[in-house]
Amino acid sequence: MYKSYSMELAGRTLTVDIGRVAKQANGAALMHYGDTTVLSTATASKEPREGIDFFPLSVEYEEKMYAVGKIPGGFNKREGKASEHAILTSRVIDRPMRPLFPKDYRNDVTLVNMVMSVDPECNPEIPAMLGSSIATCISDIPFDGPCATTQVGLIDGEFIINPSLAQKELSDLQLTVASTREKVIMIEAGANEVPEDTMIEAIYKAHDVNQEIIRFIDKIVAECGKEKHLYASCAVPEELFEAIKKIVPSEEMEEAVIAGFRAEDLYQAVGGVLRAGDRIHIYCIDKEETAKEKPVWKNLFVQQVFDQNGNAIDSGDTTTPAQRINVYMDNGKVDDFYRNLAKGSLRVVKVCD
Repeated sequence: MYKSYSMELAGRTLTVDIGRVAKQANGAALMHYGDTTVLSTATASKEPREGIDFFPLSVEYEEKMYAVGKIPGGFNKREGKASEHAILTSRVIDRPMRPLFPKDYRNDVTLVNMVMSVDPECNPEIPAMLGSSIATCISDIPFDGPCATTQVGLIDGEFIINPSLAQKELSDLQLTVASTREKVIMIEAGANEVPEDTMIEAIYKAHDVNQEIIRFIDKIVAECGKEKHLYASCAVPEELFEAIKKIVPSEEMEEAVIAGFRAEDLYQAVGGVLRAGDRIHIYCIDKEETAKEKPVWKNLFVQQVFDQNGNAIDSGDTTTPAQRINVYMDNGKVDDFYRNLAKGSLRVVKVCD
């Protein structure tokens, strides 16, 4: 026996079936939005993966031709790898959900969304996004949800919630907003020069719709949710952080990770007078034969110049000394470039036009 829950979403009925299929998954939701059907499942390994320092989350959005009533024929009778649209949809699902898992969680988690049928009036991305959140929330996988996602279009000055495929072609705005109870956690947008006030209004409108969806999900979780399982924490001990800070002070760490020229390099090269748009040559100093210098990068252009506080210096400012610069690189040797500079084996020369 399964449970079914329904709500009105943008003039169409969203129905969620819990316990109908995929009972071996940690959590599963069969989503119906209009005549679009998507099966969303969430599964997790029992033990953390060894030897990693990241959360191994995998999100799959599987769309097949049969979902629109077509069967591949002719020479290509099988469907190949995921389409670009499927990959991008998986990323949109991943982006708001990943930060809601515990930071010290290392168990493999897989979220799979299988599109079973497609109604052109109801984009399957919406039930897939919501289904992933619901399946994870009702599962025993640790998750600080729920989160909800809404799309907004703009046609003739009117906002359209979860526009159809045909409406997206006419829309001046393609906005996707994901929210938790407290705040907006993801925005993805494209627009035809929409005013800023209109964009902000659309974001708030999507956030309001997300709150309705979250209340709907809360009802499902209250009746069908499992107790979250315990897991082995893989957090880095605070004692290790303190030991690292003693070995490498924060000042040295900042100098090591910030890409750019050091102040002494600039003063030796051009007296600190360097601004955005200047053309420079960079020479490599041969340590064995100090008299020899060979040009490594020529005709590079300075992109930005920063002062000692890390603030960008205006190109019209001729008095503030440059402490760090970024340049346009086009030969793929940025890492070697900065490493050699840190060793004092590079020299910068400003080219006077």
